[in-house]
Amino acid sequence: MAMKKRSVVVFASLLLISSSALAAVVHVSGHGQSYDPGIALEDARADAAAECAAQAGTPIQEVYSHVTRANLWLADSIWTCEVP
Repeated sequence: MAMKKRSVVVFASLLLISSSALAAVVHVSGHGQSYDPGIALEDARADAAAECAAQAGTPIQEVYSHVTRANLWLADSIWTCEVP
């Protein structure tokens, strides 16, 4: 009985390792614009999160963000995204 339990544990461990090995980390970017710099950056982050979700992924962390002034505030946000 102990051998059967051990093989189940080994199988479950291999399954867990293989499923995590299949996940990939990609970079997604988002863009936003507004008359308010905070809103522009918020929109850029939401856009990047939507790009990640469109790939059935999970946003991990923001890698880069930038806000610049033109006629409006323009913002960019780049995120790492874990996709299956």
